[in-house]
This record gives sequence, structure tokens and C-alpha cells, in this order.
Amino acid sequence: MRVHHSDHLEDSNNLFLNVNTRRRVAAVILRRRLFVPGTLLALLFASALAHATASRAQDARKSRITTASGVRVRERPDTNAGESAKLPLGVVVEELEQSKEKAKVGTSEDYWYLVAAPGGAKGWVFGGLTAPFDAARREEIYQSIASERLANKAASFADLTDLVHFLDRAAKEVTRRDALAELEFARLNALGRSLSSIPIEQHENPTYKQWTTERDSEIVYSEPSGQWYVRASLLWDLQKKYRDLPVAERIAWEAAETPLPGECEGDLGCTLFYASATHGRYLKLYPRGAHADAALDAVAEVFNAVVEDIRGSNHVYEVAAEEKADFKKTLATLREQLTPAASPKAARLLKQLDEIAGHFH
Repeated sequence: MRVHHSDHLEDSNNLFLNVNTRRRVAAVILRRRLFVPGTLLALLFASALAHATASRAQDARKSRITTASGVRVRERPDTNAGESAKLPLGVVVEELEQSKEKAKVGTSEDYWYLVAAPGGAKGWVFGGLTAPFDAARREEIYQSIASERLANKAASFADLTDLVHFLDRAAKEVTRRDALAELEFARLNALGRSLSSIPIEQHENPTYKQWTTERDSEIVYSEPSGQWYVRASLLWDLQKKYRDLPVAERIAWEAAETPLPGECEGDLGCTLFYASATHGRYLKLYPRGAHADAALDAVAEVFNAVVEDIRGSNHVYEVAAEEKADFKKTLATLREQLTPAASPKAARLLKQLDEIAGHFH
């Protein structure tokens, strides 16, 4: 079979066309491959730029937090200006402007700040009643406010209830465990202080009544003393929850110092049980704790009174026959609580306990 020249030419042209076509297709594919990563890179860069811009804008918006109760928002930076709102403790506001000069209000000297508050209120607040707020330092700022407000021995009932409400909110916003422990402890302290500030003869006053009703699940009323107390069980539970943290010892001491409702009225079993359920319980947990010496003194006060009574002729303390089994259990518990203290005070108390046990065997 003969192959004509024209046939060779046609085959060469086809080959040439096929090679060029493949080259063009390869170039298109390469451009597409290069385009996709390039596009993604550009999009990522744009996103990062937008985020950085937003972050700078966020940083540019300064915030402050109220550090007192009833902070007045005024129409002008002047204590005589009209009020547009009152802010409770711990409200974060956006700082819009700072006065050019400081002003003196009472004993404090600070700037006035134009702020925007939650709910739409806008006006001037005195800087001495606020502090700079940074969300990244939320735990530290909340703890500082709580410590400062609790240290105020002249705090009113309204101040203390406002502090409790603030700590209710704050405890829901923190994530660091040690900070949460401190805030929960501060909240129960503030609650106890608020109850102590209620006058005995005014328990039915609508303001106080509303508060005790609101906190009913956390408090208990003692008829003999005519006072409300924080439930000690809440403090013991809190100590157990954070027993691995240093704050746990302070919580346990507060629990030991929190009065229990009712009174014993010469019931020795009740009297010793009370000592066991308070300071004895602390000593079992912290026999070398910071308050161990004070706890031993508190138990000694009870034991001294009992020993003095049983050595006398006119006895006040008695133990009914049907209560002797529980009485012996209480003595055993006290012995178990006092033994780890291993101090001269504890040894003396153990001897007194033996004398008490021997008298009511």
C-alpha cells in the first residue's frame, strides 16, 4: 500500500494540532490551580484585616464599671445637674467622653465621664464611682469590687442587697474556678451581712420582708434571737466544693462561726452537738488551720461551763435517759474532731471531755 505525501501532511497537521491543544488545556488547568489558592489567600487576608479592624474598633471603645450603688447618670458633668438614670453596682457602661479637668465630689477627685449605659441611658457619671473595665480582666475586677464593698463596715442594707445581686450576676460570668470560689463565698458573706442589718423589730417591714422572701431558700430564721441567718449548710457545701483551694479554709471558718437556729436551754446533748457541728467540724477539717486556735477556744468556752456545772451542786445540765445514746455519739464525734489538733489546748479539752463522759455515764 502506498502512502501519499498528502496523507503524511494531514497526519503531521493533526499531530501538531493535538500537541497545541494539549498545551493550551494544560495552561488553563495550571491557571485555575493557581487561581484557587490565590483567591483563598486573598479572602483569608481580607478576613484577617477585617478582624483586626474590628478589634481596633473594639479596643477604641473604652468601658467602665460602676463600683458603688445608685450611681447617678447626670445631664451635665455637675452634681447639681439633673439625673437621667441611676445605676446599680457592677454595671458596665461604654465610655464616650472624658471631661477636660478633674472635679472634686466629696473627698474624691476624678474626671467626669460621658457614658452610654445598658437600656439606652446616656449621661455623665463621676469617675470616683466607676473603674476602667476590661472583659479580659473580668475575674480580677469583680473580685476587687466584692472585696472593697465587703470591707465597708458602714454599708447599708441597700448597699449589701445590691452587692448580693451583683455577685449573683458575676458568678454566672466567670470561668476561672478560683475566682468563682471567691465570688460565691463573697456572695454568701454579703447575704449574711444584709440579714444582720435588718432591725429585729422591723422584720415585717415591706422592704425587709421582700428580701427575706426572695432569699428564703438560702436563709433560716431563729426564733430565740429574732434574727435571720444564712444556712450554714450552704457554707459547708461550698467548702466541700472547693476543698482543694486555699479559700476553702476561710469558708469553713465562716461556716463554723455562722449561728444555728434555736437554743439549747440547758440541754447538754444539744449544747455539745452545737459545738461539734460548728467549731468541732472546722477542727476535723483543719486541725492546723489558720483559725484552729480560735476554734479550740470556742470549744473550751463550752466545755469550761459544763465542767464547772457538773462540779457544782446546783446542776443546770442534764441528760435524759432516752437521749444517752445520742449523747454518747456526740461525745465520740467531739473526741474524733479534737484529737488531730494535737496541741496542749486540745489535750486539755480531751481530758474535760472524759470528765463529762464519766459524769453522765
